[in-house]
Amino acid sequence: MGNLATYLQHAFLEHCPAGWKGSYEVPLLAPELEKTLGYAPRADVLLERIDGSRRLWIEFEISRADPVANHAKFATANLFLPQPETDTFLSMVSPHVVRGRRNLASNAVGVMRQIGMDAFQTLLLPTNSANEIKYLNHLKLEELGSQQLSIASEIDRAFAVTETILTRTGRRIHFVGDFLEVVLNLRRWNQEIATEEGKATWGRRTVTYFVYDPVSSLFAPSKFCAYIAIPERNALDAQTYLQTRSEMTIAFYATLDQTDHRFDGQRARKHLTQHLAMTSRSFDDAGELRHSFENWLTHHRDVITIHPQGATLITPPKWFE
Repeated sequence: MGNLATYLQHAFLEHCPAGWKGSYEVPLLAPELEKTLGYAPRADVLLERIDGSRRLWIEFEISRADPVANHAKFATANLFLPQPETDTFLSMVSPHVVRGRRNLASNAVGVMRQIGMDAFQTLLLPTNSANEIKYLNHLKLEELGSQQLSIASEIDRAFAVTETILTRTGRRIHFVGDFLEVVLNLRRWNQEIATEEGKATWGRRTVTYFVYDPVSSLFAPSKFCAYIAIPERNALDAQTYLQTRSEMTIAFYATLDQTDHRFDGQRARKHLTQHLAMTSRSFDDAGELRHSFENWLTHHRDVITIHPQGATLITPPKWFE
């Protein structure tokens, strides 16, 4: 067993923001119930506002073969101890967890939301490759302290994805936390823009920043990709959730765009590049990606106008591919 999670537990507490307090290895259930169930959901780190108005239960997934196990523990604990309105579950998953398992865990968050939980997943140490995470995990605790890991950036990301930006028509708008959410938004845009209804609702928009998905070789406007719309707990029923999930839709995007300064393209770009470690490249510097973008744009010139400054392409870290 590695030391990285232990190091992060102590480091998160040392960098706890003003107005918050922290603890680690915090049990969710009473000891008697843990004994009955035979398993014990525990937060690697619990960050709590001093006034008790909000609690963030954080799980670190460093290199776990089955990262969804902790999601399942917290979700099933909800059967016995329903999550209070003050609480949020957050899984932070490192690049050492392979894409399929990371995506399975991300979809498990969707299931947690469907049963009424406030749950999120985001990245952990995304500027590091899988091999670098493996190396860090095998260092001694005292050696990890000299690696200059940006713990403040990790905490910033945790708050960025779990804090509601705004609410609209029964949905809470958040920044995406995980690449799967980015990709699902990207896929949704390409599917809906291919319909007459989608084209009519979108109209023709001037766009500067585009997200690229190396798996599908598709692009989409970055602002569309950077936000999710989570049904509020009191607005949630199975049919509503299955129809909308938390992906952005063109229809919902149209109700938000240019109506609230918090729903902003520059903020979206900064979130993708700063919090999710995506890379921003101008079209002229995009190398072979230029050809892929030109081919994609050929099919969307009736709905996309490139900004006079030119297109900027935003790509995931190399470890994502």
